[in-house]
Amino acid sequence: MARAYDEAVASRRAELGSDAAAQADVFAGAYKIAVQVMDLRAKHGLTQAQLAQRCDMSQADISRIERGSTSPTTRTLQRIADALAAEVRLVDRTELDRVVETAQ
Repeated sequence: MARAYDEAVASRRAELGSDAAAQADVFAGAYKIAVQVMDLRAKHGLTQAQLAQRCDMSQADISRIERGSTSPTTRTLQRIADALAAEVRLVDRTELDRVVETAQ
């Protein structure tokens, strides 16, 4: 008998234990960076290979960053930001939440 998705996820989370929440937080952070890199790259009309060339990196490195499977170093983020005419910044989450709320 097929289980509902929520049941399957709950079962899997119970198996993973307390480290699962910490791992989920790390993935969520990497995913946020990945989405920003993909959006900016697309805005500039670049392929992963073209961005990689501008950053003096491999296309595989850009792909891993965009998949969220790696957490890039500050130096790597700065190289990507420079190639995309962007800034690396820390943004207060409460202010960011207010911006999102007013946009809705």
